Amino acid sequence: MDLLIVIAKADGEVTPDEKVFLDTHANEYGVQLDLEAPVSLESACAAISSYKGKIVTIQELVKLALVDGDYHQEERQGAITISRTLQLPDEKFQEVESWVLDGHSWVNRGLDLLCE
Repeated sequence: MDLLIVIAKADGEVTPDEKVFLDTHANEYGVQLDLEAPVSLESACAAISSYKGKIVTIQELVKLALVDGDYHQEERQGAITISRTLQLPDEKFQEVESWVLDGHSWVNRGLDLLCE
């Protein structure tokens, strides 16, 4: 949750769509959402030890950054910083980011088709 909060706040604003995303994750994992609590990037990243966990974390961070329809440079840079703190190569971040962006585009194309 802490890493999601870091990305949600990266552009200086937590949008209503980002808040819904965060609330959904908090409810799913049975944790309380506190946007004001201090976050230790190192501690939050240290809690994720498996490779799969790291990949899913980056996936969720990019999905959150896209949820309001505006992938800010600050959000992207925050996700890169987290990826590096998780000790993932930049190439792996780019691969996961590309995968999420492709999926986001695919969903939006489908929605456009349904709205014609």
